Amino acid sequence: MDKDAINMKKSTKIIISVIILIIILGFIFNPFYWLMQPSQTNQQPQLSLQEQSYFKDLEKTYGSKLKRFYHNYTKKGTDTLEEKNYDKVPFEYSLSIDLPPNTNIKDDSIFSIAEHIKNSILQKNKNLKKIIIYKNYDTYEYAYDANKNTLIKKQD
Repeated sequence: MDKDAINMKKSTKIIISVIILIIILGFIFNPFYWLMQPSQTNQQPQLSLQEQSYFKDLEKTYGSKLKRFYHNYTKKGTDTLEEKNYDKVPFEYSLSIDLPPNTNIKDDSIFSIAEHIKNSILQKNKNLKKIIIYKNYDTYEYAYDANKNTLIKKQD
């Protein structure tokens, strides 16, 4: 082989190595690549002891499955899921009750559940905006008036 062919092979290998290195460094230092990665999902706070106890009682009584969810608002009134101190800023408390077929909860019992959540679990927290209870496909929404310490059912 002549020297030109050997030099050509060396230069081709060097060029390919440089291109691969640039591509790798482009992925590492490209801020958009890291920004496009899925962010960590927001975690809901752990169930309190009162919630655990009350939810077990409800599950036994109605044979249901329960899920709780906090939904926060910023000081400007826009909704967010980014708050770390859920009960220190305005929030909604949602409870989903999945009932088995042929089981029903009366409307006054749903209101009693909302009252119990307001009084015992949330301890009349002034930042509570409303309690929403989802019973299978029905929605019960209760606005909380902290000044009067009352729940007001939203009419459809």
